[in-house]
Amino acid sequence: MNTYAKVRAPATIANFGPGFDVFGIALEEPYDIVEMELTDGPSTVDSVPYPLPTSVTKNVASYAALALLGRAGRGDLSFKMTVTKGVRPASGMGSSGASCVGGALAAAALAGITSDADIVWAAAQGEGLATGNPHPDNVAPSYHGGFVAVRSLEPYAALHIMPEDLRVVAVLPDIRVSTKEARAILPATVPMADAVANVANASFVIHALMTGAYRELGTALEDRLSIPYRKALVTGYDDARAAALDAGALAFSLGGSGPTVFAIVEDNGPAVADAISGAFAGHGIGSTAYCTKIGRGAEVLALE
Repeated sequence: MNTYAKVRAPATIANFGPGFDVFGIALEEPYDIVEMELTDGPSTVDSVPYPLPTSVTKNVASYAALALLGRAGRGDLSFKMTVTKGVRPASGMGSSGASCVGGALAAAALAGITSDADIVWAAAQGEGLATGNPHPDNVAPSYHGGFVAVRSLEPYAALHIMPEDLRVVAVLPDIRVSTKEARAILPATVPMADAVANVANASFVIHALMTGAYRELGTALEDRLSIPYRKALVTGYDDARAAALDAGALAFSLGGSGPTVFAIVEDNGPAVADAISGAFAGHGIGSTAYCTKIGRGAEVLALE
C-alpha cells in the first residue's frame, strides 16, 4: 500500500456568469499542492503560507480527506497533511475548493478509491465546512477540469465540457470578500424575469463552449441573480468591466463570490489584464493578474 501522495488541484471560477451554484470552470493556474503521508500517530494538518486551521476537523482539506475515508470505511487511517496554498483564501477563485479537492484526491490515491462521485462528494463536504453549504460548483471543475455543470451530488450527475482553447484573464484585487458575506447579501427571492433571463443565458453558455463560439459569451455570461448584488462588495467592478471590454475582452464577469473578476480573451490577454488592473489602481486598489486558460483539473503528481 502506498503511504505518500502529492496532489495538485487548480483554482476555479464558480457560477461562470449565469450558472449560480451550478457552473464552474477550472483554471490552469494558480493551484494548491496537497501532500499526505500515512502515519501511526494522530492525524495532523498544516497550511502554508496562510495561517489556516491546524485541526484536522476544521481544516477543509483534511476534513474532505476524513469524509472520504469515513465513507469508504477507512476511518482507521491516520495521516500527516501539508497544504501549500497557491490560491489565496477569500479570493473568489475557489480557494477552499482547491484544498478540498486536493485533500480528497490525496486520500483517494492512498486508499485506492477511484469513484469520481465519492471524491467530489467528499470535497463538497469540505466546502460545506467552509461556507455552510456543500455546493459543488468549485470542487467539481477543480477535480474534473474544463467546464462542469453539476445537477446533483447524490446521485452524482454532471455535464463536462473541455474547451481546451478557452483563454481566461483572472484578476484578483486586494479586497477581501468572504463567501458567507457574499451569500448573505443575496435576496431570498428574485423576479421571474431575472430567473428566465438566466436560464436563457446559461443555455447559450453551454452552446458557446460546445461549439467554440466564444464571442457569444459576451452576452451569455450576463447574470441577473447574483452579480447585481455582489458587485457592490468589489470596489471598482464597473470600471474594471468597462476597461476590459474597451481593451478587447470578449466577455467579463465576477468570479464566484468575488473579489476576483475574469475576462474571456483571444490573443490580447496581457492588454486586458493591464486594463483591469489599471481600473482597480484608479481606486487605489492593487491586484494580481493571471493570464491563463482552461485547466485540466486535479492530478496526482507523486504516489509512493
